[in-house]
Amino acid sequence: MATSSPSAVRPSRAWTSLHWLIEAIPTALVLGLLGGVLYFGHHNGWKLPKFASLFGGLPGDAEKSKDWCDEHSVPESICVECKTDLLPKGKPFGWCKIHGVMECPEHHPELYQRKGEPRLPQYDTAAAVALLPRPENNSKSTLHQVRLQFTSEESVAKTGVDIAVVEEAPMEDYLEAHGEITFDPTHVAHLASRVPGTLTRVLAALGDRVEAGQVLALVDAAAVGQAKSQLLTAVSNLQLAEKNVERLEAIKDGIGKKQLQEAQSALQSAQIDCLTAQQALVNLGFEVPEGIEDRDPRELAGELRLLGLPTDIAASLTGQTKTANLIPIIAPQAGTIVETDVVAGEVIDTQKVLFTVADPERMWLMLHVAQEFAPYVRAGLEVEFTTDDGGQHGRSKIDWISPAIDAQTRMLHGRVSLDNRDGKLRDTTFADARVILRHEAKAVVVPKEAVHSTGDGHVVFIRDKNYFDEKSPKLFHVRQVRLGAKSDTHVEILAGALPEEWVAGKGSAALLAQLLRSQLGDGCGHHHH
Repeated sequence: MATSSPSAVRPSRAWTSLHWLIEAIPTALVLGLLGGVLYFGHHNGWKLPKFASLFGGLPGDAEKSKDWCDEHSVPESICVECKTDLLPKGKPFGWCKIHGVMECPEHHPELYQRKGEPRLPQYDTAAAVALLPRPENNSKSTLHQVRLQFTSEESVAKTGVDIAVVEEAPMEDYLEAHGEITFDPTHVAHLASRVPGTLTRVLAALGDRVEAGQVLALVDAAAVGQAKSQLLTAVSNLQLAEKNVERLEAIKDGIGKKQLQEAQSALQSAQIDCLTAQQALVNLGFEVPEGIEDRDPRELAGELRLLGLPTDIAASLTGQTKTANLIPIIAPQAGTIVETDVVAGEVIDTQKVLFTVADPERMWLMLHVAQEFAPYVRAGLEVEFTTDDGGQHGRSKIDWISPAIDAQTRMLHGRVSLDNRDGKLRDTTFADARVILRHEAKAVVVPKEAVHSTGDGHVVFIRDKNYFDEKSPKLFHVRQVRLGAKSDTHVEILAGALPEEWVAGKGSAALLAQLLRSQLGDGCGHHHH
């Protein structure tokens, strides 16, 4: 038995009203035309050509003896529709509310048209029917009651009908959506200088892989020099105030109380100034060394001059510069420089983004789903996507769905986190996506051409299980079917046909013509509706 891989059997939405309306138009036109011709012919004494004459003519002796059933296109002596005692019909089971078909073989396996044990679907077809709006059948239709009979196996061959098997193959129900692939914004850093200044050195370029804490550039900013100078002054003043208090406390018996209080107040003020000056440097991103209050101001000045610079960069600057104005631009995370537009010597302000560092291994696909599909979309569903920049394919799961519809676009937004360790996905590329609502590994399927729209539903033609028995009538049973997912070549049958039954495939339009002819009559007043 042939099966199809998921890639070979790629489904389509296959259930929007418009989609099915478009599909049904050709059949509806044929029915309308045929009905009009028959009505006109009926009132003007026309006769339809005998169905058998369309496919190789009547057997000579049948023509001579007039042993011919015009309505059912077989010799009258063997017509099971006219002579019901030749092959009595089983009791009717009627309408299946669960699957939406007449005579449901899943609930009544005795309808199975293969010899041996009936093969039932290996999945919950009722749940699949209920998952989405499916094309519906008319519960008042009588087409399923007709048995299409042929004189012989040869006459079937003459009609050009090919027989296919009802198979099991992978199928999917999905929704179509669009989206944009971007860097995970929680792992994107836009780096600017905290103070205006001049770029003195650029140490990283576009596309460079950088580590957290790596210096990317140096900016010469007067505000940095001022902050360092203020700290040095504050340290110096603090040390003087401390010495003054110590000196006065040593001789407090010989001085007035007020003089000592004033010195202690000046010490507190110097401590506050020192803390304020330290905080100014911390605010600029510098890490101020501990215990600076006790350091020699001249020694401290040398250390503060190259504050925040790694040893190797500081060593490369020794002797070249005496400036204390340098502030480093530091990567806050590991990643790749995906944007930069800077040159050494450029004057910059705090608004200019100098570097954008992103983690290209972590991407998001932001999905945009049409509002009418919102009830079917939830976190955890699989998404298959293809990018528009050379067709990168991928598959992942929805990890977030917006609780609201976008007021302007009337779209539902969702997020799919993507693993991009192979580096094939690029930022700000568009993608076509499929939200997989259901994946069925063993869906019951038939070739597309086996399914026919009759205006009040869909039917297939199932070959009788005794077809090859010598004395058995050559019959096809009309089965109302409920359609599910679709691919380029196959249609899922959620009800109405069972695995391993034989179905009329290519050329089965001939059976549809005979079915409609038997229902509309042959111009002699036969009419079953």
